[in-house]
Amino acid sequence: MLEKLTLANPRVLVRNARVLDVERGELSDPTTVLCQNGMIRDVDCADPGGAATLDLQGLTLTPGLIDCHVHILSPYLTEQKGVPGLWTFKQMDRNCIATVAAGVTCVCDMLSPIKILNRQKNKVLSGGVPGPEIIASGGIFSCEGGYPEAVRPVPAIAGALVGQPKYEPKTPREAARIAEYLYSQGARIIKVGYTRLSRMLVDGRTLPAIADDVLHGLCNAAHRLGLKVRVHHNWSEDMHHLLEFDIDCLEHGVYDRDLLDDEIQKVRDSGVTICPTLTINDSQARFEEKIGFLNSDRALEFFEPQALEKLKFVCETWTDFSAVDYSGSFGYTRANRYCYAAEERNTANLLAAGVPMVAGTDIGAVVAWPGELADELLRLESVGMSKIDAIRAATNRAAEFVDRPDLGLVEPGRTASFTVIEGNPLEDLRAFKKVRYTCVRGSWFKTKHPELPDFWPGHDVLFSLD
Repeated sequence: MLEKLTLANPRVLVRNARVLDVERGELSDPTTVLCQNGMIRDVDCADPGGAATLDLQGLTLTPGLIDCHVHILSPYLTEQKGVPGLWTFKQMDRNCIATVAAGVTCVCDMLSPIKILNRQKNKVLSGGVPGPEIIASGGIFSCEGGYPEAVRPVPAIAGALVGQPKYEPKTPREAARIAEYLYSQGARIIKVGYTRLSRMLVDGRTLPAIADDVLHGLCNAAHRLGLKVRVHHNWSEDMHHLLEFDIDCLEHGVYDRDLLDDEIQKVRDSGVTICPTLTINDSQARFEEKIGFLNSDRALEFFEPQALEKLKFVCETWTDFSAVDYSGSFGYTRANRYCYAAEERNTANLLAAGVPMVAGTDIGAVVAWPGELADELLRLESVGMSKIDAIRAATNRAAEFVDRPDLGLVEPGRTASFTVIEGNPLEDLRAFKKVRYTCVRGSWFKTKHPELPDFWPGHDVLFSLD
């Protein structure tokens, strides 16, 4: 999917680049960008002499795309069973490579054992595998039996070696201690799983959730450390309760009903950001429509054979509820188009009310994959974002949200992370599907395909109930 460019000099002059200014919403005439040692030194400058050169021949250079919600280590399994095979480490590499090939230069990983994630981060930073910058959350905070039910803490010895996928603190002090540990291990996000109703929603079954005093204590500890608290939620009543806490972001959206005007006002007044992850929710609604991609040659690049075999089986049985029970990972949202339609309406209404949003896909959560951030931008546009605001949700606004002020803009002093595409995204966001080069912290990669794959062959990328 990628070819790493070997440039003879750490000082690189990029020529004939049409630079996208995401603050002004303007695309420049062909110009120059000077980079050195992973940083942008100058823009629209004269040739300083002695630099390596890269001629983009009029391609569009944008700030590197940021995906604010991924699972970069995912082996695409629907259940946590036993010890994963060694193939899962190869899948981690594939996920990183496919992410960079899609023009994504930075991701927020929203649930991984912290020491395994750090191993992968170090592999990327050392040049062992192409990959994006990874901002980590580590394991998810919940309670015994709480969301995600399919994920359980591993034995203490294993947890000490690889990190825990799930933490179940019983007191505010314990929650603070775990947050401090994760921070010491490099985590920069606290992820909380919160739902008091089962995944099936209509079965009448409730779930335990992290205790109120523990969640308050966790928020306080996280903010003392400078970490944002980001909470998975699905149901409207959980949303109401979560707004009583000092959280920073609601992940996903409300699926069970349309929010009322006063509820939308409450969200706006809270100051919380939303990462709607429309891609994962759309994919849950109609995953069966992705079988064409899974049967394509391009899928062989994305997945290890074990992962691809599992994904094909899940896709082929997605609408056959008598065949396989996926309620451990999916429930009410499985093949439920009306459920996703409600989330689309809620997202559109929250957006119209002025609730801030950032772009995230939830790739790795079985039914969504690297490369789909370009489609996420189309989905954000479909619910009411302007093209430039959709781009900002994955560039400068995302950079501000993830506390990376060195990213998100093409200007001197910023990190040299770029997405290079064919076309003008201010006219058509589908230009982000035509990635030609990706630069991550000054390392340049050329893509081997003229366009990202069609993940929905024979079907529209954008959802419709019709």
